[in-house]
Amino acid sequence: MSKEMMFPIMGDPIIKAIPWPALLPHEASAQRNHGGQTLNRLAQRGGLGIEEAYHILRDEPCPTGDRYNKDLVRVALMRMLAKFNAGQN
Repeated sequence: MSKEMMFPIMGDPIIKAIPWPALLPHEASAQRNHGGQTLNRLAQRGGLGIEEAYHILRDEPCPTGDRYNKDLVRVALMRMLAKFNAGQN
C-alpha cells in the first residue's frame, strides 16, 4: 500500500483524495484558478472539487457555473489518475 501524501477532494461520494504528486506539477494552474492560493493553502481549506482537480490537471481554467455531469468528470479524473499511477511504477 502506498504511503504517499494525498490531496483532499471535497464533496464527492467516491473520490475522497488524489495523490498529491499528481497535482504538484500543476501548482501554477491551481494558483491561477484559485486567486493565487497554493496547493497547501487549498488543502488547508478542505481541498478541491472533482471538477476543479480535473481542470487543474489539464492546466486549464475552471469554467464557472454548475453544468457538469459529475459522473463523466469523475470517470475522466479517474482515468487521468490511472495514467499518472501507471507512470509512477
